[in-house]
Amino acid sequence: MYYHVYGHGNKILLAFHGFGRDGRDFKHLEPTFGKEYKIISFDLFYHGESDYPLNPETINFYKEDLKNLINQYLITNSIDKFSLLAYSLGGRISLTLIELFSDKIEKIFLFAPDGIKYSWGYSFVTKSNIGKKIYKGFIKSPGFIFLILKLGKAVRMINDSVYRFLIFQLETEQKRQKVYDNWQFFRNIHPDIPHVQQLINSKNINIQLYFGKYDTIIPPRYGKGFVKGLNNKDALHILDSGHNLIKESLNQVL
Repeated sequence: MYYHVYGHGNKILLAFHGFGRDGRDFKHLEPTFGKEYKIISFDLFYHGESDYPLNPETINFYKEDLKNLINQYLITNSIDKFSLLAYSLGGRISLTLIELFSDKIEKIFLFAPDGIKYSWGYSFVTKSNIGKKIYKGFIKSPGFIFLILKLGKAVRMINDSVYRFLIFQLETEQKRQKVYDNWQFFRNIHPDIPHVQQLINSKNINIQLYFGKYDTIIPPRYGKGFVKGLNNKDALHILDSGHNLIKESLNQVL
């Protein structure tokens, strides 16, 4: 994975961006957060300048592979302790890293993190032959699915913000392919949430979770459910924002 380095602090912060973005998302934290931390901001696979396999269906990327990847960076740079910062898709990576490196983690900042709630639709598309076939058809011929989305919006089964989000992420063939490639590559990376909660509690890790009050993509109720399993019930923060916390709220709370 390609990475960007921001800041000059004595502490290390590993940062992971959301879907469709890249590691440059955290550059604007450098003037303030960069005084305390050196921010190592990774480009996830299929984003930014990171390398990636052309056919992710043929790759089995497991938690142990993620561990080896990050551990290689830690060893090369003589890093013993670090903190985590993540948004959306990056949250699933960071929650998994808690399982893998709990003894090394000092603090965690998660913004609308993916991975707290398991998606059966995600599993259907990535792990069943019929799900893969349906989505591949959608990549080339999206008309029917877009019609379903419009009808869902018309009868208010899909709210406006979710509709806009889906259309933006799926409007071109290139974007639809990118969604599929990401889902396929990371299909085996699912954090064990009860285990994650147990580690946070037993290691007394300082975790702060931020959710947007108006976020319908990763809603605050996910965070409320997660915090129920933590000793620190004050870890959850509900912000006056939607899903795009990076743009709307990140600088205000860090």
